[in-house]
Amino acid sequence: MRLALLHLRTSFTRWAVLPLAVLGVVIIFQRNTFWIGIWPEAGAVVVASAFFLSLFAAGLSAWACARTDAFRVREQTAATVRRPALLEALRFSASLVWLLLAYAVVVTAAAVVTAREGAPGLDFYAGYTLLGLFLVVMAAAWGWAVGRVMGPAFAAATAFFSWFIFISLIGPPTQANPVSGPPWVTIELGVVTLRLVVLAIFCLAVCMLPAKAVAQKHRQGLAAVAVMLALVVTTMLNTTVLAPRAPVAAPLCIDRTITYCLWPEHQKYVSLVEEVDARVATLPLDLDLPTRIVDYSLSSSTVWGEDGIEREVAGTFDPEFDISEGSRWALAQGVASAITSSVFATCKVDDPIDPESGIEQVYAWLEYRLAGGGAQDYTTDAPDELQSAWAKGQQVARELDDAEQAIWVAEVIRSTTTTYCSAS
Repeated sequence: MRLALLHLRTSFTRWAVLPLAVLGVVIIFQRNTFWIGIWPEAGAVVVASAFFLSLFAAGLSAWACARTDAFRVREQTAATVRRPALLEALRFSASLVWLLLAYAVVVTAAAVVTAREGAPGLDFYAGYTLLGLFLVVMAAAWGWAVGRVMGPAFAAATAFFSWFIFISLIGPPTQANPVSGPPWVTIELGVVTLRLVVLAIFCLAVCMLPAKAVAQKHRQGLAAVAVMLALVVTTMLNTTVLAPRAPVAAPLCIDRTITYCLWPEHQKYVSLVEEVDARVATLPLDLDLPTRIVDYSLSSSTVWGEDGIEREVAGTFDPEFDISEGSRWALAQGVASAITSSVFATCKVDDPIDPESGIEQVYAWLEYRLAGGGAQDYTTDAPDELQSAWAKGQQVARELDDAEQAIWVAEVIRSTTTTYCSAS
């Protein structure tokens, strides 16, 4: 125990804890703040911070490992009375503890600001933080392996850039560093645990790598490390961490002018939904409104196949909206689309084409009003005729008074359904 504490007190990486912790906290708050109060999104932000911390973890671990060569004590370490692998494991563990302390600060900061909302979903946060833990630990082991192979002059830089290239290539297909955490995606904790177990074996192999002074054993050790790295990569490639989540039996529903149902983890968006619904209630004319609109993926209108492709399900389902990043425009789009579909329910896709795109004009008018006006928070590369129709609808909402808007909307609905909807 005293030897372990000695390595902990003398580890080079202890000096990096404060800078890394500050960097990690800055990253989670600089990126955006919509995640605050939503446990899955908060977890994904922590993973994003862990990605950047892992780069420095690789470099710092490589330098901490290679310092014995810098002071020319590698041979003395190899010839110690105690087993060299045990000492190497103590040195690696001491370095890793300091790196994980910085990561723990990030995890705590994100948890503190999110817990104040009192929303459910803490288990999602735990899953994402374990993904971040995997990144930091694997980067540290990667750097330590580089430090065991290379001299101190280039070990840190080599570990930093090689880890960046490796995780950039392997990360997306293995879901190692997801960039968002929507509530309709769940984390397979069993798979994350399996990856961590395999990673622990890789760390042991790295610590047991003999010194370069023992040439034959060093080559054998390198082969063992390579095999274990291949096992880690194979495990990552053949397991799925993120999976589609089935609609919950008891969503969070708000019964207003329209009934809105959200994922329970989206509790913080209730006030935003109520603001949009209040604008629905003050529309200048009576429209055929949908009875219920649900959060994305709550309607069961799509299923995910084993090939990872989302497919439509035949049948009639509640319309959906997407509010995953707290955008009032995204919510307004979903509600406007649902109302437009209800108003023009008799229109079919094979009806004659309306050159004026009346349906799109009404949709854009609704979107602008429900969002509360102002500048849109998105861009589009839609065809010119659609953009022209949207611009017309927004212009009406922006420039005409309510009475004039009501007359215009009623006329567009009448002319469109009469002229272009065969079932009307």
